[in-house]
Amino acid sequence: MATKNGLRVYPEKATGKFKYRIVMDYYHDYEARWKQVTCGSNSTTKSALAEAKNKLTLKVEKLLGDYNKKKVNLTVSEALINWWAFRKGSVAEGTYQDDVIYLKKVETLFGRWQVSKVEKDHLKDFLLKLEVAPNSRKNFRSKLNLFFDFCEDEGYISENPMYRVRLPKHKETLEEKQKREDKYFTVEEMARLLETMTTQASQSKRQVDRHNNERKRLFVEFQFSLGDRISESLGLRYQDIDFEQGILKLRAQLDVFNSSAVAPKRRALKTKHSERDILLKNRELEILRWFKGHQPTHSEFIFVQENGCLIQRETMNRYLKRFCEVFPYKLPSSFTTHALRHGNVMLKKELGIDEQVIVRDGGWADTQMISRVYGRHITPKILDRSTSLLQDFSVENSRNIHKKREE
Repeated sequence: MATKNGLRVYPEKATGKFKYRIVMDYYHDYEARWKQVTCGSNSTTKSALAEAKNKLTLKVEKLLGDYNKKKVNLTVSEALINWWAFRKGSVAEGTYQDDVIYLKKVETLFGRWQVSKVEKDHLKDFLLKLEVAPNSRKNFRSKLNLFFDFCEDEGYISENPMYRVRLPKHKETLEEKQKREDKYFTVEEMARLLETMTTQASQSKRQVDRHNNERKRLFVEFQFSLGDRISESLGLRYQDIDFEQGILKLRAQLDVFNSSAVAPKRRALKTKHSERDILLKNRELEILRWFKGHQPTHSEFIFVQENGCLIQRETMNRYLKRFCEVFPYKLPSSFTTHALRHGNVMLKKELGIDEQVIVRDGGWADTQMISRVYGRHITPKILDRSTSLLQDFSVENSRNIHKKREE
C-alpha cells in the first residue's frame, strides 16, 4: 500500500478489471464516523491519481447530497411515520394512541407538504381554526411541539416552527366556569337519579327495553361508586375480577376509537399509573354478580346489553340526557358519564379520604389532577362544613376553633 495525494493505493485483485484500487476516506456528518469510497485505476501517475481523486470527490458529494436531500425533502407524512415509530417504544401505549389520533388531523391537512416548508403561521392558523375546547387546543399544541422537536433533532428542519407560535391566552367565560363547576353529581343527587331511573325502567312497555334500562341504571351506579374511567369499565371482562377476594385488576381499557358494539377491542391503559388493583365495595360486587347472572351470551365483557352487544359510551351519554328534567337547576352538559367520575372524587373528599388514596384509586400520577380538575368543585356538604368551622372564628378563640375541627 502506498499513500499519495491523500489517497491510498492498493494492488487490485487478480480478478479485477484494473491494476490498482484507489481509496479515499471521508467523514460522514450524519452518521458521525469515517467511511471510504473507492475506484479502479490502471496507473498511479500524478495525473491518474488527480483524475481518481476528482472522481472520488464527486462520489462523496453525491452520497452526502442524496442523504441530505432525503432528510430535507421529507414530507410531513413520512416524518410522522418516523415519529410514531420512535414514540411507540418510548411512551405508554395509551399515550402513543393519543399521539396518533391527534396528529392524524395534522397529517390530513399537511401530509403531502415537505416538513421543511411548514411555517409558524401555517401551524398557528391550524390551531386557531380547530373547533375544540381550550384544553384540547393546548394538547394539540403540545403534541405538535414534540413532533417538530423530533424533526429538528433528526435534521429534517433547521428550527422547530412551534417555538415562535404565539396563541392568544384563553380567558374562561362565565358559561365555561358554570359548566366546569356544575359537572358532577352529589350522592343525594345520585340517589334521586337512580330512583328515577328505576321507575322509568319499570314503566317501559317492551320487556327488552325494561331489561336494557335496568342494565344502564346499574352501570351508572357502578360508575359513580367506583369512579374509574368509562373506557376502563366498558373494557372489563369477568377474568379481570377476583370475586372471592373482591379485587378488580385493571390492566387494559376499551379501545373506544377502534371498537364497535359487536366487536369490542381492548388497548393498554393511559399510563402505567392507571394499572392498579381496586378493592371493590360490597355493592359493586353485587352489581357485577348481577351482570354475570344475567349474561345473555358467552361474551367475555361484563357490561353488555340484552342482545350481547357492548354498552357504548355514546349510548350512556344519551341515556343520562333523558334525566335532565330531574334536576332543572343543572346544566345539560353535566349529564355525561365523565361527571360520574367527578362525583366520585367529590364524595371521597366529603368523606375526608386522603388525596393519595383518591389518586391511587383514580389511576393518576399525582395530586395535580385532583387540585386542577376534579377537586375544583365545592359541594354543599364541603361548604356547610367550612361555614360551620369559620362561623365563630376570631383570633381570640382560634384554639377553640381547632378543637372543634378535631372533634
